[in-house]
Amino acid sequence: MKISQEIIFLYKKLEAIYKGREKVSKEEDKIEVEEIASHFASLYEKLRNSIDFKEVHLLRRFSIERNLKRRFIMEMLKPNIAQSLVEEMIRARYLPNNSIPETKVKEVEKVIEKYNKLYLLMNDLYHGDEINDYFNWLIGVEACEIDMLLTPEDVEDALIEAMYQVTKSRVKLKGENVSIQEKNIQLYISIHKSLVKSDDTIISFHLLNLYFDQWIQADDKLIKLFATKLPAIYNTIQNNLHHPYQRKILQAIKEPVVTFQILYGLILDKGRDVKDLLIEPAELESEAKILINQKYKIIRRRIRKASVRAIIYIFITKALMAVALELPYELYIIKEVNYINLGINVVFPPLLMFLVTMTVRPPSKKNTEKILQNLSNLIYNRPEKSILCKLKTKYRKNTGFQIFYYFMYTILYVVVFGAFIYLLRRLEFNLFSGAIFLFFLTAVSFFAIKIRATAKEFLVLQKREGVVSFLINFFSLPIVASGRWMSTKFKKINVFAFVMDFIIEAPFKLFVSAFEDWLGFMKEKKEEVYHDNK
Repeated sequence: MKISQEIIFLYKKLEAIYKGREKVSKEEDKIEVEEIASHFASLYEKLRNSIDFKEVHLLRRFSIERNLKRRFIMEMLKPNIAQSLVEEMIRARYLPNNSIPETKVKEVEKVIEKYNKLYLLMNDLYHGDEINDYFNWLIGVEACEIDMLLTPEDVEDALIEAMYQVTKSRVKLKGENVSIQEKNIQLYISIHKSLVKSDDTIISFHLLNLYFDQWIQADDKLIKLFATKLPAIYNTIQNNLHHPYQRKILQAIKEPVVTFQILYGLILDKGRDVKDLLIEPAELESEAKILINQKYKIIRRRIRKASVRAIIYIFITKALMAVALELPYELYIIKEVNYINLGINVVFPPLLMFLVTMTVRPPSKKNTEKILQNLSNLIYNRPEKSILCKLKTKYRKNTGFQIFYYFMYTILYVVVFGAFIYLLRRLEFNLFSGAIFLFFLTAVSFFAIKIRATAKEFLVLQKREGVVSFLINFFSLPIVASGRWMSTKFKKINVFAFVMDFIIEAPFKLFVSAFEDWLGFMKEKKEEVYHDNK
């Protein structure tokens, strides 16, 4: 069967990537750390990640960002920290031991030096809250650049470009004042978010290199130009990240995203041998079917792991809050301890998380058949031509209707939270305990919905919403929306994370590094003893 031009072009890109990887010298020295020290560092990272809920595939980048922030605040950044930074990533098992070439350290040094020059220029140009926003954004972008330097995402970029070319003509503009470029950027962002689960920082890095295509290799002149244009660049990228059309495009491209995710999985599994698979439709279908079922199992495991991590995080946070705040408040302020309500506040949040996440059902066989059909259409020159979405709002946007919509939305909030407040008063919750209960109810509901959404990652056949499901989703909307708002606004205010990052982590990492040096010294002495030929 004839293979589509889009897939042929993709394979040529992949072939070039594989050839480029072969050019890396096998004789090149690699960075190696002690396994015993690595064990301690890895355990610490697991503990650290349990108190700050993050997506698993983003943990390495966040660890680099924490490292940069800690060093910036405590000792100011220096290019020569690159060696210790890379070694810390290997010790924490974010990177494989004895696999990263030592030449990568020099490249990381150049990245750190580039951003240091930018930070110095920013201090002269900007002040107050403005510079804090720029710094927090840029240090995330810097961490992203270092991460991609250490673990290139060239295959992912090729897949994103292929999907962009396939879907670009299927997203139409209708009745709205949006440029073609604006639509295409939103499609690119949506593909990034859905296909490889990029967050805003990763997308910011890619958009930055779109607007400043020489930024990776920036010289002093370009760094100065970037510093002067930073407000305009920052605002443009933020506007792109929060465009009103983005959610609609994300929803519209769900089906082709699943198709490309399966193709991505086959490419990762087969490597350069994927060409042999593509020319055999029957073998392709067989391998794809096996992969799809493996994906279903992986998703179930991810849900279990994510729910366990979230439950641990919620239980630890809630228990500490109960001991540090709730119990003293009841003992010394109201002079009475309600142990039943205290127990409810400790047990209910993790129990709710468990119930919501453990009731997830796997996709059906018909869902698998639909994915296989879409994959065949993509590869064998029968691509879908139907319109994925037309960018046009379905509701009236004049002021009168907007006021009515928000009024009814507010009424829903009042009804739902009013019902919970009434229930808590009936259970004799005091004001402080009731507030904490509502806080965790909203936060847990949002976390649980995010985890449940993982189960729908490969779902292409949409089920019709029943009356019961509609009512549950309708009345839970204010709770989930409040949880999302608090998660966004208060994610930087994590006392436990701050304590671990700036009080515990620095001396611990210093201890692990010194411990590793001591192990190296002891190995050297051992060799002197056992291999002395005198």
